[in-house]
Amino acid sequence: MLCLYPLLGDGVEKSLEVWSLMGFFEISLLLLLLGFILHAASPYYRRATSEFKLKISSENFGIIFLWIRDLALFASFGIGAMLINPDIFADIKLALPFVPLGVVLLGFALVVKVHRNLEGDRRDRKLFMWLLSLSALLQYFGFVFVMEAAPSEWVSSGKAGRFWAFLRGLRSNLNPDLSMWTFYLVFPLLAVVFLLLILGGVRRGTRP
Repeated sequence: MLCLYPLLGDGVEKSLEVWSLMGFFEISLLLLLLGFILHAASPYYRRATSEFKLKISSENFGIIFLWIRDLALFASFGIGAMLINPDIFADIKLALPFVPLGVVLLGFALVVKVHRNLEGDRRDRKLFMWLLSLSALLQYFGFVFVMEAAPSEWVSSGKAGRFWAFLRGLRSNLNPDLSMWTFYLVFPLLAVVFLLLILGGVRRGTRP
């Protein structure tokens, strides 16, 4: 099979690249939704751990819950940030501006999580949940209504209507102008997010 691969040409290589990038995005979205749901379920988590009779059982459950909840969001942001560049915009059908803005909002939510005490400050906790909720809403809406919108056959036949035709036009690989404007808007915001996350890490690392 490997010996046949060079004979298949650049078209197969490009198809594999596109397939891989779409897979990365779907994993990112799945992790975002997982982290969002687990954060929304935090009141249940606190009630459940209070009902454990053994303290060690409560601690083990808490560690697993928190690790999965938080790592899912950081991994989702890392993958999402990797996908925001003009070349990938041209290759796959990312929903504009929903997915890139959703990644930025997730980044700012993580900045709040890193820099603030969410358990001790109700306002910070509400801000974090608002940012996280908007990020999940934007990315999920973009996935369902733009990236997986009505197929081209329905649009060309007039069965889908102008609404779905408009949404298909928000795909990054079909709208180079919107792709570039979105990149120019989002990339500086991503740079700010990374800077704040790095400063937060450095600040925590220098504490005695």
